[in-house]
Amino acid sequence: MLTDAEIRVIAQQIVDESKRTAHVDQGTLKRSISYTVTNGKYIFRQMYYGFYGEDNPSGINSQLEANARRLMPKGVEYQVIGTDFNGKTKERTVLKSGRALEKSPTPSTSNKQTTSNLRKLLNTLKERRKKDGDSEN
Repeated sequence: MLTDAEIRVIAQQIVDESKRTAHVDQGTLKRSISYTVTNGKYIFRQMYYGFYGEDNPSGINSQLEANARRLMPKGVEYQVIGTDFNGKTKERTVLKSGRALEKSPTPSTSNKQTTSNLRKLLNTLKERRKKDGDSEN
């Protein structure tokens, strides 16, 4: 079994190789590629920057996910999170058992309409119509 220090060296190799093979001139993608360790789980992060080539259907311009899949030791839990400029994320988690989970959470809408809000609006409109002398129809 590998020690935590050895796994961190492997994780840094993954980040370095992904930065070296990133295909963006501006440097935003290269600066965004990093990793953290939280409760024994290795979390790799990067920015989505659009599509690059047909062999990369996920829209990620670096090979971070492929490098993590190839180099991370079996039995180590890790996660790859990509965030685009609008804040949408795509997560791929590989558990200790080797099972891979993909998740693309959608941000919640801040302008949420509920039934009670709609009833308030309808009642307010009815009251205004009565004040103006209009009928309900």
